[in-house]
Amino acid sequence: MIDYIKNSIVSTVIDKDILLYQTVKNPALFRQAFEILISYPAQEISFTKLLGQLQDKGNVEIIKYYISLYEGAFLIKALEKFASKATLKKASSPKILPLAPCLPYLQIRGDYSAAERGRIFESIVGAQLLRTSEELYYWREGKNEVDFILRIGKLLYAIEVKSGSKKNVGGLERFKEQYPAAKRAVIQVSDYPEFEQDPISFLERKSI
Repeated sequence: MIDYIKNSIVSTVIDKDILLYQTVKNPALFRQAFEILISYPAQEISFTKLLGQLQDKGNVEIIKYYISLYEGAFLIKALEKFASKATLKKASSPKILPLAPCLPYLQIRGDYSAAERGRIFESIVGAQLLRTSEELYYWREGKNEVDFILRIGKLLYAIEVKSGSKKNVGGLERFKEQYPAAKRAVIQVSDYPEFEQDPISFLERKSI
C-alpha cells in the first residue's frame, strides 16, 4: 500500500501535475524537499532548518518556491503565524499541514507514537478547516501556542486540537487576553464526526 501511494499517486502528481508544467531546475532536490516537508505534520519548521536538511545547494527562496508548488498541487499547506502585522506573518516559520492523512506515513512507515497520532489528528482537523475557504493560521508567543486561528471576516476562532487528556490549552487563554473578541474552541477525537460534517457550524455551537 505504501509503495502504491508513493509511486502511483504522489509520484504521478509530482511528475505530471507539477514538473511537466513548472520550471524546477533540480527535480531530485524538489522530491527530497517533499519527503522532508511531510515528515513534519502539524509542526512549525523554519525555512533555514528545511534548507539544512537538503542534500544539495539551495536557498530559502527555492524552499519557498517548492512549497508553493506543492501547495498548488494540494499536497500540503504551509500556514503562516497569525499576527496583526502582515510583515510578521510573512516572516514566520511555516506550519506544515499534509492534506492527506496518509502522506506522513510514507516517512514514518510504522506504528504511530502517541505524539505522532496527535500530530496526524491535528493535520486532519486543519485540512477540514482549510476546506472552509476561510483564512487559517496558527499562533505562538513564547511557550504559548494555539493550533489554529480561523478568521471569518472580523470574527476569530482560536482552536485547540486534543487527541489525549494531557495537552495544555493555556495558549487559548493567552490569545484571548490579546484578542478579547476571539472565540475559543477545543476539538477532541470524539468531536470529529460532528466537526467534519460542518466545521463552521460546529465552531458556532461549541465555541465560548
